[in-house]
This record gives sequence, C-alpha cells and structure tokens, in this order.
Amino acid sequence: MTSDVVNRRFAIAFTAIIFVAAAIGIIVPAGSGWDFANFYDTGRRILGWQIADLYDSSSLITGSAPQGGMLFWGAPLSALLYAPLGWLAPGAALIAFKIVGTAALFAALWILYRHDLSFVEETDAARWRFTAMYSGAVLLFQPFWSVYRVGGQTTPLVFLLLAVAMIAHIRNRTWLTAGCLVAAVAIKPAFAIALVILGLLGGWRMLLALGAWGVACGLVSILLLGWPVHLQFLDVVRNGLSNSYVWLYNSSLYVAAENLREYASPAVRPSFISAAVIVVKSSMLLLFAWLVWQSRTRALLPAARRHFDFLLALTGCLALSQTVWEHYLVLLFPLIAYVIASYRQFSRGAVALIAAILVFSITQNVAFTVPLRPMEITSPVALVVVGLFKSAPLLLSVIFLVRYREELFTGYEAESWRRLTTA
Repeated sequence: MTSDVVNRRFAIAFTAIIFVAAAIGIIVPAGSGWDFANFYDTGRRILGWQIADLYDSSSLITGSAPQGGMLFWGAPLSALLYAPLGWLAPGAALIAFKIVGTAALFAALWILYRHDLSFVEETDAARWRFTAMYSGAVLLFQPFWSVYRVGGQTTPLVFLLLAVAMIAHIRNRTWLTAGCLVAAVAIKPAFAIALVILGLLGGWRMLLALGAWGVACGLVSILLLGWPVHLQFLDVVRNGLSNSYVWLYNSSLYVAAENLREYASPAVRPSFISAAVIVVKSSMLLLFAWLVWQSRTRALLPAARRHFDFLLALTGCLALSQTVWEHYLVLLFPLIAYVIASYRQFSRGAVALIAAILVFSITQNVAFTVPLRPMEITSPVALVVVGLFKSAPLLLSVIFLVRYREELFTGYEAESWRRLTTA
C-alpha cells in the first residue's frame, strides 16, 4: 500500500471522526448552565429590551429567572447577535447555538486549510499527507472541542473573523482586516491586545481603518442602546482586568503565580508573586518587541511580513493576557497549521515542538479539568508545576517563535510565498 493511499485513508477517517464528534457535541445537551446560559440570557434581555440589565446577571428577564448566573463580557452592540436565541426554548436554543458555532468553526478551518495548501508541494501525495496531518491536528487540538462542554461559545465565530482578517491582511486589504478585527473584539473584548499589536505594526493606514471602524461601531451602539449601558460595560472591563483565575480553567503564562496567590501558605508573600507577574509580563513585551525587530532585519516579502505580524499578534495577545480560557487557545492554531503545511522547511525539533503543543492541548479541555476540581494542592512546588502544565501550549508556542524564528523567516523567503504574492 503506497503512502498516499495511507494518507488518504487517514485524512478521510480523521475528517469523518471530526464530523461525528461535532454531531455528538451538538446533540448531547451539555453546558446548558454554563456559557450557553450567558448568551441565552443576553438574547432574552435584548428581546425584552432590558438594556440596563445587560451586565446584571442576577436580574429577572421579563419577570422570569435567568437561565444562568454568568456575567456578560461582550460589548453592548454585540448583545444584539444573541436576540435570535431568545426566541427559542432553552433546549432548542442550545442546539441552535452549537450548530452556529460548529458552522463558524468549520468555515474558519476550511479557510485556513485552503490558504495553507498554498505551501504544500503540488502533488497528490503531498496534498493528502497535509490533509491527513491537518485533520489529525484539528482532532487533537482540544480548544476546538471544549466549547461543546460549556454549551457552545462565541469563540468559533471570533476565530472565523480572525481567519478572514488574516487572509485579508496577507492580501493587504486593510479595511476588511480592520472591520473583522473590530467585530471580533466587540464580541470578545479580551482579544483587544491583538488589535492593538496589529494596529501598531500595520502602519497609519491600519490605525486609520481600525479607528474608523471603531468609531462607527461605537456611534451606532450608543445611538441604539444609549450611553449608560456603555458606562456599565467599561466598569465590567475595568473589574475584569483586575480579576485572575487559577489553573482549572486558566491557560495563561501567569497561572502558576495565580495558583500561589490563591492556595499557597502565608509564607509565600503576595508582593513576591505580584513582582513575578510584572517580570514575566515585561519580559513578554520585550520579547515580542525583539521578534518584531528581528523580522524587520530580514528582507521578507510584504505578504510574508504581514502573515508573521498576524501570527505574532495572536500569540502576543495570549502571552500578555492574565486570563486565557482554554478555548482562547484557538488563536495558536494558525501558527500550528502553517508549520504543518510547510514542515519540510523546519527542523525535526521545530516539528516536534508543534506536536508537543497539540499533545498538551488535550489537557486544556474542561472535560479533563473539571473532574480534578476536588483536588487540594497547597504545596508551592506542586502549584507551580501544575500551573506550568496548564500554561504549556502557550509557553511552547512562545518558545517556538523564539527558538525557531530563523527557520520561520527562511520559510517566508520560499518560492511558495512568491507565488502567493503574485497570484
């Protein structure tokens, strides 16, 4: 049996499993009181035009109790997206929300697949090998799958917007890029750091486009929903920036410190922990600034440079964020997919590191962490170890960008990027 036949069979099998797993995730009514309840209640509040209650999770909704008690974090204008959920009964809305999320996820994955296919050799064997590796990576990458456990999430829709934004940015379609980024941040304000990084790296044209889209959306939001709810949103954002979460649900680089702050004995001084967080965050800022400078010392094609900037913005957003819910790690997948497509340009060590990111991602799924909730860990050493374990996918991604940056830059000088630029 030839290798291309084997790869074809693996690709078909992995893809079939993905569709079956997604169907099961949609049908199984898991997460009705988790994230789904947040968006369902928001949709019901919009239908009842209870704008003043958007950020009050305990308020009654047209006289009835809310489905859940989670706080809504999106920008006020994004709340309008959830109104259709409010028309449905909870069970039907749960299924509909998962279907929409699945469709958005599959669309984003298809966009990335078609883009990364450009870096694969133009032979049937190479394309089937890439398809098998890509579908296998999707199957392993648990941040895609954890959304089904919490009743659906808006992260797949944001991931789709970012996939479109990345392709548009590569093709220098600044206004489309900026529009998708502003929409993504309105839905998921935690990703604002990525918008800021791309704004700084994209030049005045990008800053102008981001500013114009932001002002336009802001004015529409204020005219439709009024000013008071926006003040409430700003309070929510301000309070959210001061919150932090421990290892069960957090995959940030700072989770080890947050573990110590929450569980360690009084012998571990809070001032030491705060200083450690500041040191790590400052180091990340300097590190990503250095990577930008390194990329500017290479004569990269404009499209390749914009691709690198986008990957850097996505990874940098997570690296600087105090809280990274496990599904936020989908921002790492464009980097993973690109390396899979162009793996011949990378060393075995680089490919092995990408494989390790995929393996460690399995432990990020809430289905894995929730059963561990009763565990009591108080040892400082154990708290640091478990924190690093949860940070592993993001930490390894940062290490990849630093350790194998030269291989990444060399790959950007390949003929495939020249073909893409002239296409």
